[in-house]
Amino acid sequence: MIEFVPINLWGIGTAVLAAWVVAGLWYSPLLFIRPWAEMSGVDGAKFAAGLGRAIAVDLASFTVMAFILDQVLHAWGALTIVSTVLCTFLLWLGFVAVTLLHSVTYEHRPLHYYAINAGYRLVSMVAMGVILTVLR
Repeated sequence: MIEFVPINLWGIGTAVLAAWVVAGLWYSPLLFIRPWAEMSGVDGAKFAAGLGRAIAVDLASFTVMAFILDQVLHAWGALTIVSTVLCTFLLWLGFVAVTLLHSVTYEHRPLHYYAINAGYRLVSMVAMGVILTVLR
């Protein structure tokens, strides 16, 4: 039987904030915004025009992801950073990495585009998982 554990609002909120910070850095001029924008076909004006909506959707999706990740980490029994990283990596590999492959196969985008997006999801998920475990 599946049992939901109590929601740790502090952990969820901190994990959401961490994912948002990772996103801001990952898709910034410091890291990957230029190659990502070139490969995605999104220019600066189009990007800026949809930024508010995109951030709102990101925050909502990060919240759902943090809640589910917290529940899965509890069910997995991930009590250490190592077990959390392993569990999170397996979730990323089995659900996120394979799902994002369509950008290469169907959308005919370069593997580098896939690596940027999949890498971002891996880093943000691991950061969220570690925070959720530490703030338990």
